[in-house]
Amino acid sequence: MSSSVIAGAASGPYAAACVVLAFAGATKIRRPAGTRPAAAALGLPDAAAVVRSLGAVEVALGAAGLVVGGAVAAVVAAMFGALAIAAWRLLARSPGTACGCLGTSDAPVSVIHIVVNMAAAVAAALAAGARAPLSAVGAGVSARIAFVLLVGCTAWLVATVLEVFPTLNAATRPDGSQ
Repeated sequence: MSSSVIAGAASGPYAAACVVLAFAGATKIRRPAGTRPAAAALGLPDAAAVVRSLGAVEVALGAAGLVVGGAVAAVVAAMFGALAIAAWRLLARSPGTACGCLGTSDAPVSVIHIVVNMAAAVAAALAAGARAPLSAVGAGVSARIAFVLLVGCTAWLVATVLEVFPTLNAATRPDGSQ
């Protein structure tokens, strides 16, 4: 299988990752208080201005990934790799701390955060050989509409999993652990 076919196939998951990244950034800009405990637990600056700056970077990178694709996808992959490491460190150092990944979310960090971030990093790395995600679909209007709808549904599902899974996981365990 050629690398261009793989890059094209990764365009959908990559686009969804970019949407989630931009959404997460927007929520950090709007409500930085949700991310501050996670930053503090990681030993990072937790000032609202710093959290908002991270949010601005996430919005810009997510938007650039959707519009430009290509080499920007490698930067998106690096960002998601860094977020996976941050989630892993937070889980190891301060389990039960809200991840703050979606700004206002009070969901505690969990293994699913690491898995989602790594999956997004892999999708972005695979998509680095393609142009903008929408161009992978072709010129047909109906195909583009379906692509946008599927990307939106996937991004919503990912955000919902990040929000709900830790609580659901704790509710199904006898000891209530994450």
